[in-house]
Parts: sequence; structure tokens; C-alpha cells
Amino acid sequence: MRWVYPGSHAPRGNPYRSRVQELGLYWYGSSDLHSHAGAWEREKRARTHTKAGFRVETCNGMVTPVCIPTQERGNERGSRNAGFTLLELLAVITLLGVLAGGALLAYEGVQDDGEDTLARFEMAEIRKALLQFRRDTRELPCWVYREGYYQLDVDEMLLNFKDADDNELLASSTAAKKHRWCRNGFFTDEAIVQQDSGLSMLHQFPYDVNAHTDKLWNPDTRRGWHGPYINEQGLTDPWGQRYILLDPELAYPASYRCRKNGANYDVFDGEYDCLKADDAGIYTLPANVARLVSLGPNGRLDSEVNYANVDEADWCQPNEDDLVLCLFR
Repeated sequence: MRWVYPGSHAPRGNPYRSRVQELGLYWYGSSDLHSHAGAWEREKRARTHTKAGFRVETCNGMVTPVCIPTQERGNERGSRNAGFTLLELLAVITLLGVLAGGALLAYEGVQDDGEDTLARFEMAEIRKALLQFRRDTRELPCWVYREGYYQLDVDEMLLNFKDADDNELLASSTAAKKHRWCRNGFFTDEAIVQQDSGLSMLHQFPYDVNAHTDKLWNPDTRRGWHGPYINEQGLTDPWGQRYILLDPELAYPASYRCRKNGANYDVFDGEYDCLKADDAGIYTLPANVARLVSLGPNGRLDSEVNYANVDEADWCQPNEDDLVLCLFR
């Protein structure tokens, strides 16, 4: 096969002759195309020949100089449709803004749930530490209204009873003030920063080691302080407030009852007035309601029990955003 230009001899009866002439190019071969099967097969295999800037190739099984491959046609359409309109860009930006806002709200919710979950986990760990402390010492830390080895003793203990300005919090050590210190109650005064509380006994032996070896762990009697039971960082909740221990003296068996005095527990001779026998007319308050509390995000104790309505009160039910964990239930 060879290429010739107009004016040269071209076979008659070729259906593509007029079109090839328009392009200024003749296809020239044998006088009978069908007698040359080899050339025809070569064209069917889509071999492309180029001459003088024109291309002739097989299209749908026929030889033609004007067939444009499908891939090239697709590229030409893509180049014409490239880019976005201003309206499309604004729609995309708006959609991204909506998705970002939704993701932010979801993240804040997850963060709140994460803090709540962490507080519950830490409270469970503190409960384990308190129960181990009780197994070792036979009592919970910081009794005030009950006799015990680890009853709060300001004169003997090495715990910090001062605020950040070195002022004595228990200068006049009344039972009410001791009880307030044990539960970290001085923090409610914005001018006072309480550094230790009853829970501090879990990570620090509260006495002079040399003067009170009798209160340390004795392997023979298997009794005494055998800590630390938890690290100090574990006593602060995710919102920056210390966990508090309420009524640690009330760790009697469930069958015990205490006497009610007005709207509070009755304190007789400096102790809670509690008996094993349940006299419904006199001893009406539960005696096993020692509980651990997280003050939650608002930093305020909202879960004080209304003793006057003790029959309806749920001692382990938190109020507002508090978290409450009863130690013996």
C-alpha cells in the first residue's frame, strides 16, 4: 500500500474516494481491494498510518480517514466540562460547614461522656482502695463520730490542716469542723483552698512513723495501715475537684439502724447513736450508707440526703450532676 496525492491514479469504484479527495489524500492499492485479504486484515487490526498530517485507521471494521478514537472523544468532552460553577462551589462550601458543625457538637458530647466515664472508673478504683483500707485497719478513714485508731486527731496526725495561706483550718477543733474537713468541706469557701481531706489517708500514712508503729501493718496480727492504696492524683475528679467521702462512720452491717434526731443522725456522746436492734419507733436511719461522691462539672454538692424523708430517700441516687457511689451496696 502507498499514498498518492490528487492527480495521481486512484482505483475507480472506491467508496471513500470522494472523501479522501476532499482531504487531499488518496488511498492506493490493488485494483480489487477484496482480492488482497492481507491488506484488509491489517486494516481490521486497526493499524494506523500517518501521511502529511492526516490519519487513516479502522473504525467499526471499515477503513476511514475521519474516525476519531473513543478515548480521544472522551478526553475532548472532559476538557470542555472541566471546572465548577460558582453556585456549585457555594453549595459544597455550605455542605462542608454543616458537616463541620455537626462534628464539633458530636465531639463535645463525646468529651462530656468521656469525663463522666472516667469519673465513674476512678470512683470504682477509690472504692476498692477504701475497702482494702477497711480490711487492713477495720475502719474507714477519718472517723469523727465513732471511736477508732484512725479517728481524726489533729494533734497527732501529720496531714495538712492548713489552707494555701498557711491558716489553720481547725484552730478550734470542734466535731463539726473536723467533720467538715474530712469531707473536704472547706473548699466551698472561695477564700480557702483545702489541701488534704479524709481520703488523703489512702496514699499517706497520717502519723509519725516512729511514734505510731502500732498503727502500721503488722504481719502477725495482719492489721494496720498497709498503703499507699492509691496515688494522690487519683483523688481528683476530671473536673478538678477532689472526691469526697460522706459518713465514713456509717459502715455497719445492713441490719443496723441509727437514731434520728430531727432531720439528722443523732450523735450521742460524740458518736452516731446506732444499734443493731431495729426499733422502728426510734432507730429509723440506715447505718451502712458511707458513700463516695464526685461533685460533677458544677463543683457543688447537690446530693445531700433529706433525712426527714428518709423512707423516700434513695441514698445512692445522685442529684443534679453529682455522681454517687455507695460503698456497701
